[in-house]
Amino acid sequence: EFEARKQLQDLQKEDMRDLGRIILSLATGTEVTRNSDPNSIRRCDMFVAQNYSRSLHNLVVQLLLPTSNPPPVYEICSSIASRAFDEIDLQQSALDSTEYALAAEYDSGRALRLLLKMGFINERPELGMNRRWTESGDCYVLKLFRDYVFHQADGGGNPVMDLGHVITALNKLDSADEEKIVLSSRDGKTLIVVSYADVAQCLENAYGELCNGSIMPQGIQY
Repeated sequence: EFEARKQLQDLQKEDMRDLGRIILSLATGTEVTRNSDPNSIRRCDMFVAQNYSRSLHNLVVQLLLPTSNPPPVYEICSSIASRAFDEIDLQQSALDSTEYALAAEYDSGRALRLLLKMGFINERPELGMNRRWTESGDCYVLKLFRDYVFHQADGGGNPVMDLGHVITALNKLDSADEEKIVLSSRDGKTLIVVSYADVAQCLENAYGELCNGSIMPQGIQY
């Protein structure tokens, strides 16, 4: 009721002084209210003067100086416009960095999923005598693809440790790319031309078949 009897202009001035108190509180980490001790406000003002820019300190002084009217909101917006755009730029940069980090984690998770599936499938000892599982069909394609990804060698038989090749191949496998590649057996007598999409389908077929015959460990639920 008391606030309702005040003039609109007086209410706006008090709002601007409250804005100054909020800025001072955020800058110093000290709660500044209408009932704060003048000595506390003075110490906070000195802290801002020593640790922040002159423009911010001047703004706080203009908002809280009791002997003069605080500047209107439009003037304040004009004075902090350049700083606001700097802050927006920083936020956009931080957002870009976060998106980049999330994309990297997402890609790593997809690659790990593919590696786990191939690890479950390739050369399982309990199925070593089953030629249909090891020497033909989907599993044989996956065996050759494993060698194509991880067991590259140069003309002298030296191992080629090309991480870029591994990542590129896994990414294309994950996206089921239609690009054709040549898979070779270790003795060089067998050559198979397949696409990454074909390998991806073989992976899903073999993994599904393996899951259908698996036993869920006790105490683990999915």
